[in-house]
Amino acid sequence: MAMVFVMIMIDISKYDKLLEDLKAMLFSERKSRKLNRIEPNFYKNIHSLFVELTEEKDRVVSSDITEYMEITKLLDEVRKNFKAFFQVRFEKIGKYSVYDEIEEYLYNMSPEEKNIMKELNAQMKGYYDDFTGITRQTEEIPEMPEEEKTVEEPPEKTITEPEIEEAPVAEEMVLVRIIKDQPPIAQPDRDYYLHRNDILYISGSFAKMLSSHGVCSYIEKGKKL
Repeated sequence: MAMVFVMIMIDISKYDKLLEDLKAMLFSERKSRKLNRIEPNFYKNIHSLFVELTEEKDRVVSSDITEYMEITKLLDEVRKNFKAFFQVRFEKIGKYSVYDEIEEYLYNMSPEEKNIMKELNAQMKGYYDDFTGITRQTEEIPEMPEEEKTVEEPPEKTITEPEIEEAPVAEEMVLVRIIKDQPPIAQPDRDYYLHRNDILYISGSFAKMLSSHGVCSYIEKGKKL
């Protein structure tokens, strides 16, 4: 009996909508001097988004190059915009953390931000007390009595031979011809930009993956090109 394999495709449009929402939040946060109100589950949703996209990218890396590149591009866009949003928002939170009264600023924050704000505020108050010498004092290290002071002799120098590390075994490189144009493909050594009739050496594992998708053909050593 023939077996039927069903490939589950990721719904990219769903994640595109989340990315557009994140861009809109970043734009609004940059325009406002105060903190904008944020949904309580915002950071949990962001975490789930990164986890889902990373899992999807790992799932299709050996089965669908085109989808792999689409997810990689989307993941980079989400990471870039979230980093910018994080920096703008926590710049404001850091500024508020030095104030004595912070309750009025907590209203628009998520639970995670409220905890961070309270921790920063407590640290800032502690630093202020250190500078003014009000509550916290630095402990002085007691001096050792004269009779207890001892002069330690330096340890004998021993000559040790350096350890020889075994060089990692390089993966075998194979010569291939590219059959059709491809979008950029990320690999551990570098990003590849492959075009039809390109002839180049690549790692055996990379060649195997491309060959399984009909992207390249092997060229025997010594064969005229």
